[in-house]
Amino acid sequence: MARSWPGARVRVRAGSGARSAWMSGVVVDDYAAEAGTGAGPEWAPVRRWAVAADDGTLVFVDDGDIEPTPPDEG
Repeated sequence: MARSWPGARVRVRAGSGARSAWMSGVVVDDYAAEAGTGAGPEWAPVRRWAVAADDGTLVFVDDGDIEPTPPDEG
């Protein structure tokens, strides 16, 4: 993702494998300084983006699993 900021509408791919699905939401925080640094436990690495999904869940994803919401979906 080129640039984002808290408040931006996005789509994120949550889950993995067959349970992976795209969902819409709003970026609530950017953890760029901590992501990939080993700040979290090995079994729960720090992801770059925190997104409040429209279904009420909080999702943490990396750059490859987030994209801007197309204008016609906003």
